[in-house]
Amino acid sequence: MSKKLKGLLLALVLCLQVVVPVTKADAATVIYNNKTGYEGNYAYELWKDYGDTSMTLKGNGLFECWWENIGNVLFRKGVKWDCTKTYSQLGNITVNYGVDYQPNGNSYLCVYGWCRNPLVEYYIVDCWGTWRPPGATSKGTITVDGATYDVYETTRVNQPSIDGNTTFQQYWSVRQSKRTSGTISVTEHFKAWERMGMKMGLMYEAAFNVEGYQSSGWADVYKLDITVGGSGSSGGSSSGGSSSGSGDSASSAPGTNKGTEIECESMTKSG
Repeated sequence: MSKKLKGLLLALVLCLQVVVPVTKADAATVIYNNKTGYEGNYAYELWKDYGDTSMTLKGNGLFECWWENIGNVLFRKGVKWDCTKTYSQLGNITVNYGVDYQPNGNSYLCVYGWCRNPLVEYYIVDCWGTWRPPGATSKGTITVDGATYDVYETTRVNQPSIDGNTTFQQYWSVRQSKRTSGTISVTEHFKAWERMGMKMGLMYEAAFNVEGYQSSGWADVYKLDITVGGSGSSGGSSSGGSSSGSGDSASSAPGTNKGTEIECESMTKSG
């Protein structure tokens, strides 16, 4: 065999030895219309009345969303329960998040959910677009996670809810300064509300939510960890009420007690 041929064969062998098989990565799931489900430990939902939307599910708590020409839209991931336990029975609820948030118009970045007996829709708002919700008179202020929140209570009369069209209360904590990352000690807000006479019932949902109303925008939730359980510190205080904390520790706890899931078909359309 000639030296030239031997050289060619050796080069071919070396090339074959360094070939690395390439596997195709799993494509992210993208949804465009109303849908609910579970991804990993998290329940997700895209709800809208009309308009152009997309929600890219990126695994566990992470997602991206985009909206345009909409009436009202909510993109959220979180935990669901079967309305058999109070928040104090579930344990401490904490949300640790980070978002690239780019609203153009009226939008909220918040922890969102419902409870029953009494029926309550609640918001803990950390950032917003051009309009600061909910457009009502503050009942007082609370200090949670080192920040001051204004507390509001509003009434929705014969409006859609998880129990159909009915009358229910809305509870709001709205941060006085905007932020798009950090920790929200959800249980501390619940306790502060109850000290201010705003009773919480049996828990249905606690989710991280991007909401838009007659606006456009996009958001990339690049970090989201929801923990349920464990013992929470009494880190909240209030003006006009009082609060304390409690809990158990289960990381990114899913809605394992799913029960009968009744999806919300309309949310707050304030502003």
